[in-house]
Amino acid sequence: MPVVIFDMDGVLYRGSSVMPHARETLERLRRAGWQVFFATNNSTSTREEYVQQLRTLRLGGDVEHIVTSGYATAHYLERLDPKPRDVYVLGANGLREEIRATGISVRDASLVPGLEPPDAVVADGVDPGAMRRYLTSVSLPSPADTVVVGLDLHLTYAKRKPEPFLFEEVLRRAHERDAIVVGDSTDYDMVAAHRVGARGVLILTGLTEGPAVQHARGDAMPDRVIKSLDQLFTLPEFAGL
Repeated sequence: MPVVIFDMDGVLYRGSSVMPHARETLERLRRAGWQVFFATNNSTSTREEYVQQLRTLRLGGDVEHIVTSGYATAHYLERLDPKPRDVYVLGANGLREEIRATGISVRDASLVPGLEPPDAVVADGVDPGAMRRYLTSVSLPSPADTVVVGLDLHLTYAKRKPEPFLFEEVLRRAHERDAIVVGDSTDYDMVAAHRVGARGVLILTGLTEGPAVQHARGDAMPDRVIKSLDQLFTLPEFAGL
């Protein structure tokens, strides 16, 4: 049987309005024996939710003839060898549910850090240091074996920062593990540096001011502090240069 695949939003409907001739076209194809499939790059909803939407719009269709990006991703993961055992999703619950339906374990959305930052943290221009202080208090989850990124309308710095991969890639390309990171943030640069085993030099010309260093804790504490780049060469690590 011949197959036709329709994108949905913008082709068959827009919002709650059915596009002109959509119903007649689908019906005609079905009567002619065509397999009518629906596809969407939107991963926020499950196939079952799309079935209900299509029925509400009187466009027909069933779950076996709907493919979403979430569904496709789930079955891509299912075919991997070895199969993922711990998936961390940045996206909507529809994507999580599609992956779980294949039997793969997915972390619950409530375990994603930074979902509900305090008002003072997200208020624009009120307290520039609030987000940095908040991030140091967020408990980050253990690393997952697979990360899937879909549409996330509430993406925050706390879900993806500080991410040490940038520094990891530098060390990989340099074929070295011993490194020094010079940065202007305790909560981003210093934390990421320490997570890859590097030493962190904080320069007080950017995001962090002198008094704020006193409040740094744990991985956020710099190994060295300088006020300008010329002071870099006063440090023991750069002696003789």
